Amino acid sequence: MIQTIPQVKQIRYLEGACFLPDVSSDILLRIEEKDPRLVDLASRLFPGQSVVCEQLEGVKGYTFSIQGLNGTELLRELRLEDQREGYVLRMENASVTIAAAKAAGLFYGIQTLRQIMDNHDSIPAAVITDWPDVGLRCMNFDLRQTFSKPEKLLAYIAEFAKFKVNGLLIEYEDKLPYERYQQVCHPNFAFSREQFEMLKETAKNNFIEIIPLQQSFGHLDYVLRYDAYKWLREIESSTGELCPSRPESYELATGLLDEMIAMHPDSRYIHLGCDEVYSLCECETCRDTYQGAREKTFIAFVNRLIAYAAGKGKTPIIWHDMLKKCSEEDLKLLDKRAAVMIWIYNGRNIDSDVSRLTATFRNAGFEVMGAPAVRCFDDQEHQNYPVVASRIDNVLQWSQTSGKLGIDCVVATNWSTSFSFGLPYGIFETTWYLMALFADVHWNREADTGRFVDRFLRLFHGVDQETAKNKLGNYLNEDYYLIIGSLLDEVVKHKDVAELIGIMNAFEHSSDRMRTIHKYLYRWELFPGDEAEWQSLLSYYQRNTAGRTKVRPQMSAILRHFQPEEMADHFVMSRFYLHDYLEKNVYSKMGLSLA
Repeated sequence: MIQTIPQVKQIRYLEGACFLPDVSSDILLRIEEKDPRLVDLASRLFPGQSVVCEQLEGVKGYTFSIQGLNGTELLRELRLEDQREGYVLRMENASVTIAAAKAAGLFYGIQTLRQIMDNHDSIPAAVITDWPDVGLRCMNFDLRQTFSKPEKLLAYIAEFAKFKVNGLLIEYEDKLPYERYQQVCHPNFAFSREQFEMLKETAKNNFIEIIPLQQSFGHLDYVLRYDAYKWLREIESSTGELCPSRPESYELATGLLDEMIAMHPDSRYIHLGCDEVYSLCECETCRDTYQGAREKTFIAFVNRLIAYAAGKGKTPIIWHDMLKKCSEEDLKLLDKRAAVMIWIYNGRNIDSDVSRLTATFRNAGFEVMGAPAVRCFDDQEHQNYPVVASRIDNVLQWSQTSGKLGIDCVVATNWSTSFSFGLPYGIFETTWYLMALFADVHWNREADTGRFVDRFLRLFHGVDQETAKNKLGNYLNEDYYLIIGSLLDEVVKHKDVAELIGIMNAFEHSSDRMRTIHKYLYRWELFPGDEAEWQSLLSYYQRNTAGRTKVRPQMSAILRHFQPEEMADHFVMSRFYLHDYLEKNVYSKMGLSLA
């Protein structure tokens, strides 16, 4: 049986035949309009074969073939409404043909062929007809607290394309190479202009649309921390929220937006943020201006931002959370040129909650978009990998709900922190498992996810189900983060990701156990000087401190593989700071030591 991520929509096996590709023959591309991305992809994925590209007058559609058939015939198997990114793939004997109505469809068909060839020793002859259920399927780079080396980010964009992702929401924060606002650029980690342009070019080459996110009301801590701007806070303690009554607040917000928009000329959308603006109508001027009406205060300022972005030719997007308390009358005041993106990350009632909100916003005249999370707060500040059971449940609920409601843009939000002044949750590379699940069920809502973990282990790590079963026994989708470290000897692909998760797991084991040391310290307080109590405390301390001491250099080394050195150090310190503090100020003074 052929396995892919995303799982293909329709597959018809051809009796009595196998597919044995002729890797010595030329690849022939016939294209309706010139698109160098297709030639580049074919050359990259089939490096040993020559690529011949023909653009013939009067030819409609796009085809890829190796000793193949006329692709025009295959196009008849694709429904008209599914032709924007859909494709048909026929492979039999030594020949293969892929046909698509549009360039993006052929791009995804080639990706499917390569994935099949890379992961199956024996390939049955088959005809695959495939198309997406969601028009815009987005991943998320949150670059606020922690992010990978620039060259890694480029590689990940190409990896997204293998999963048929076609959108990327990016929150740059202080990593954007601002020109007018250079003061807010991170001194060490802001992209150079060359790196930034390469990021955009890589996305375009992989048929991925960038949606830039520029915070413009709340979450502006990285700007309002500076003396030049902190006077624009709503109140002094609201370190990330603008006062909407000050003319200079609008000038700052639109100035930041202006640079973001100018640097993304090809992006249809601009995300304005506008979530979690907690300090509304708290300054005296706002109270006087808006008579304490928080919702009207919010809408008045956001309307000006929407008008500005729309005037620049962009469709503005705002998060939904500040609107959910608005009355119907309040929502009538909001500029209808904005799209509302609903984010709900927890709970069993995604269907009812999203359905209610979608009806409210659509009745008010707004386009609705959706956002599950592959990583979010989940009531845990320290997340060395995502809270997997919650994230699987959230992604699967959203897939079914967005399908029922016809929501055609869905983003897999992947937060690195809750606020700019917080600690990093975990690093990006620990979320591949959940990102792949998101890609799977938002391309194909009917994908069989009952044993998704087996498909992921095979296609992402090269570990087949029988090998995993023999090594581990029984395991479920929710067990991926617990088991992958035990499969390191069997992993042949993305081994660095498996090693990373294994190390984070080892850290969590020792660190979580150490959190209960207060019980033993309390016992010592009850029975000071008791030899047995001391030995119990010492044994517990030594066992768990030894585990944490062992994993620290391992964590540091693996992080340097993925991240700039200074950022890797930042992550390690965020995990060990409290332990180091207690070691210095409590344990060593008590006489506890590893010796």
